[in-house]
Amino acid sequence: MRAPVRRSELLLLVFLGMVFAVSSTLVVASVTHIEKIGLTIVGLEDGAVLRAAAFRDVHISAGDPDTLERVEVLVDDAVIATRRDGDRLTMESFTPTEGNHALMARVRSTTPLIMDVVVDHEFTVDNAAPSP
Repeated sequence: MRAPVRRSELLLLVFLGMVFAVSSTLVVASVTHIEKIGLTIVGLEDGAVLRAAAFRDVHISAGDPDTLERVEVLVDDAVIATRRDGDRLTMESFTPTEGNHALMARVRSTTPLIMDVVVDHEFTVDNAAPSP
């Protein structure tokens, strides 16, 4: 014989269903936002080793060029000045020092509860000549 469902159990199930529905909606909206932005770091692979002069070729692009106005670029958690060059952002006035670094490009969401778009790469600057 089955016991009848209590009101408190029913309310809990309805609450959990609503939490799941809202969470799912936020995840789908965040993924759609990330795909729409299409933020990429061009000219630098994650884990790359390069000379400081080669960093001049690194730039930021986005699927929607209008988004570039909202991109924030950081190296080792310090904001780096960028310049718009057509459909990309360049960091021409920045030259990284020898050693390990982290480059991050970020577009903050304008909608509350939607995730920011973040692309980050770690890289190493090694200006020493290769050994024979």
